[in-house]
Amino acid sequence: MTTTQEGIAVNARLVRDVRILKLYAGATTLALAALALTAAKTPDPDAEITVERINIVDPTGVKRMVISNAERFPLPKVEGRELPRAMAPAGLVLYDSKGNEVGGVAASDASFGKMNVMAFDYPNYDAIGLLTRISPDGSDALAGLAINARPPANLDPIAAGKVAHTRIAIQNQNEDAQILMADPQGRDRIRLMVDRKGQARIEVLDADGKVTFRAPEGG
Repeated sequence: MTTTQEGIAVNARLVRDVRILKLYAGATTLALAALALTAAKTPDPDAEITVERINIVDPTGVKRMVISNAERFPLPKVEGRELPRAMAPAGLVLYDSKGNEVGGVAASDASFGKMNVMAFDYPNYDAIGLLTRISPDGSDALAGLAINARPPANLDPIAAGKVAHTRIAIQNQNEDAQILMADPQGRDRIRLMVDRKGQARIEVLDADGKVTFRAPEGG
């Protein structure tokens, strides 16, 4: 074989080898892509994430949700100001587009007992809440729904807490089932109750707490 013929043969082999490598690379790429898509569509059902806190933010970096343990639970934030919290629970906090707290779910083991709460807020105070509370010795237990009055919008949360009262409470306290409706000052004015003995009664009260109507009479 002449030198020229040898060169032509070598070039032909190189071209063939390059084609084979391209085909192999293409097949490998397709296989990896298929594997990635399969993994994305079928996540490991046994996978776990173990962290102390997760912050969910919007595209501008504003927090919209926080999931945290008690040690790293955020303080309430209203109009950019952080305020003291009555207890240090673990749970989830929701925020509006300005980063102000608007509700959440919390679970706490405090000195006064166990408390679990789900609440949604007015701009400056709690609006509605579901809660359970059990004393340390288990002698006092309550599960209920509370709907609060809306305080004036110009009050900060601390001042709002002094003037906003619960207007409606639906609760079971130590097996006494009650619906309580209060006036704007937080004074009970209507009570509907079925007590732990199964006795039912309705009471209407005046502003001083005196019963002005009761049914059945003598109940």
